Formats: sequence, C-alpha cells, structure tokens
Amino acid sequence: MTPIERLFERLPELPTIPAIVQELIASLGRDDVDLASLIAKVREDQSLSARVLRLANSPYYAGRKSVGSIEDAVAMIGLNALRAIVIASGVAGAISKVEGISLPDFWKHSQLTARLASSLGKLAGLNKEFAYAAGLLHRIGQLLIQIVVPEIGNKVLAECRNLSVGELAALERLHLTFDHSQVSAELARKWFFPEEIVGALAFYTRPEQEGATPYAGIVNLAASIAFGIEKGQPDEVILSHINHRVVTQLGLEEVDWPEELAKMREAAGAGETLYA
Repeated sequence: MTPIERLFERLPELPTIPAIVQELIASLGRDDVDLASLIAKVREDQSLSARVLRLANSPYYAGRKSVGSIEDAVAMIGLNALRAIVIASGVAGAISKVEGISLPDFWKHSQLTARLASSLGKLAGLNKEFAYAAGLLHRIGQLLIQIVVPEIGNKVLAECRNLSVGELAALERLHLTFDHSQVSAELARKWFFPEEIVGALAFYTRPEQEGATPYAGIVNLAASIAFGIEKGQPDEVILSHINHRVVTQLGLEEVDWPEELAKMREAAGAGETLYA
C-alpha cells in the first residue's frame, strides 16, 4: 500500500458528492446535457439549489439582475457556467469542517484560482471547463491531509507562510513523502473526474516535470496569480513570481499581462462565496 493509499484508508469517511454532481462531472466538455433533467435534479437537492442560486446571484455571474430559480440561472448564465457552479457547490459541500483551516477562505482562493485557470485556459486554446475544474480542486488534498494528520498539517501551515506553490509542496513532501497535489489527484480520480483534470492536479506543483500536461501549467500560473492578487501585490511582483518557462510552454508570451491582470483583479472583486 502506498503512502497516499494509507492516507485514504485513515480517513473517517471518503468525502462524497451528490449524484447530480457526479453526472455533470461525467459530462464535462460536452453540450449534450438534458437541461430539463438537470434542472429537476438540482431542485431536488435543497442545499445544492440554495448554493447554486446564491452563486448565480453573485456579481461575477448575474450582475444587477436577480436570479430566482434554477431555470433563470440557466437562461442567465448558460449551461457551462451552471455546470461549473453545480460542480463547485457539490465539491465545496463535500467536506463540512477541517480543524485549523478556514473553509470560507480556502474556497475563496480555490474559486478565484478556478476562474483564473478558465481565463488562462481560453488564452492557451485549452478546454475552459477542464481548466476551471482543475483550478477548483487544486488544493483539496490539503484538507484531507489536515483531517488525517493534523499535527503535520499544522506544522506545514506554520512553516509555509508566503511560500510559493512549489515550496509548499516540497515542504509537504519533506514531512509526508507526498504532497497535497497528489492527494487532490487521487480524490479527483475517486470522484471520476476526467483524466485531463486528474493529471493537472497531480503535476500542477511541478509543471515542468516529465508527464505534466498543459493543464498542470495553467493551474500553476492561476494559483500563483490568485495568491498575488489576494495579497494585494502589484502587477510587477505577481509577474516576477509566475513560472515563465510555463508561460513559454503554453504560448502565452505575447499576452498583454497588465490588461489580463486587470480583468483578473476585477474577477476577484466580484467573487462569490462557495462555502457558507
């Protein structure tokens, strides 16, 4: 049994997601979704419905127009955005409490990373939905580590203030022999996310390593930029911290970064609350 398998064996229970979320995960990248069936199933789950409507009414999605029903949400934001909201809501609801971690702050960062990954994915000519889902899940393994081995999780949290994504993962490997990205990938595999997303999660902390996919690079950039925006760093500091080899690999050298960062800061300011 591998160390990661032992970690999952020690979980009190495997986090679960609603059946409708599993269905939508299986449909990622496809447009042939039965909308009537989707709406009916979301409505059946009151907790999920409440989350979806709250997110659909956030400034990022709805602006000034109020969304009063799941049908309104579909009409307002479209299938792909609704699918993203339902998946995000289901994933965020899978873990209700983690000692030592503020879940509202955790999901705020994850949601911002997801939105930035979607934007970067579009610029790189990749599937935006895959990029969004990978960004959303990129740190969920940290929650499982904190649940199973809180003494190590707390030690890492105390030591990793202001560290980069790669340095945080290296610190975890020092204490555990594996890092949160590998745990995130294993949970995504158990939840039957597409292999493109599983691979992105497994390698996002080491996007230049052999076997890493372009989606790993997208998530690495998105997480780094999200961290800088949340810290209030100026553009030049954010850009000095991103992995420029990954920028080149993804063909993003010619991007107007000041313009894109302005859009990303706007997205951060219109962020919604996944966890409440």
